[in-house]
Amino acid sequence: MPGSLSLERGLQVLEALRDSGMPIGVRDIARKLDLSAPAVQRLLNTLTERGYVEKDDATRRYRIGHGILTLARDVLHGDRLIRVAEPELATLAAEGFFNSFLGVRRGAAGLYLLGIQSKSPVVIRSSPGETMPLHATALGKALLIDLSEDTIHVILGDGPFETITPQTVNMPARLISQIRAARATGYTTAFDENIIGVLSVGAPVRDATGGVIGAISVAYPRSVGPEVVTAEIAEKVLAAAARISFGLGYCREDEQENRGSSDAA
Repeated sequence: MPGSLSLERGLQVLEALRDSGMPIGVRDIARKLDLSAPAVQRLLNTLTERGYVEKDDATRRYRIGHGILTLARDVLHGDRLIRVAEPELATLAAEGFFNSFLGVRRGAAGLYLLGIQSKSPVVIRSSPGETMPLHATALGKALLIDLSEDTIHVILGDGPFETITPQTVNMPARLISQIRAARATGYTTAFDENIIGVLSVGAPVRDATGGVIGAISVAYPRSVGPEVVTAEIAEKVLAAAARISFGLGYCREDEQENRGSSDAA
């Protein structure tokens, strides 16, 4: 099996183990991937030797191994975006009932990189590597904030999108309308769209080029009451996103100067 094809098949095996949610056998994996059992067994043997897959000798079934955690740990510790964002998320979480999150876009989905729980009695779980719907979360919408309408259609399709709650925005026109409005304010919202009873506010994070490299959000239970004003929360989220962006080399003034020079030219 050529090297690149072998690598692709190995990744498919890992994805099959991830998606199964429980240990599975060689033949089950082979059926899922439409591969021969001997080919799958060879891949499993290699992955097991590396610690990325573990075998239960009693059942002869396989599951994701702890070696994957080493890779994930190195990413979390070495990623500059995470390093810069983590203290800002911690501050947001410490200020009240605001669970805070960092994520990036990968294709048609958002990917959580970091989540910090507040002292809120409502736990909003998100593990690094877990995906999120772009159309139903404030974080996801913030990741789309700079994209053109045509690009959003290409990424998400023509709809309807998955309806997660009765409040989910599931049609492209309405989502694009929300994102257009968010460009004016700088922040995005999702009210009961992903989880009933949970409100969230998000903002994009930019790198030195001014491009959106990720986004942050806070989510809080509706039960915290009317004393929580969305615009005030948005100010905190925007300020945190601005500090993270500055830490990544983004300077809004430089961008405006460059834009002015380009206009003059």
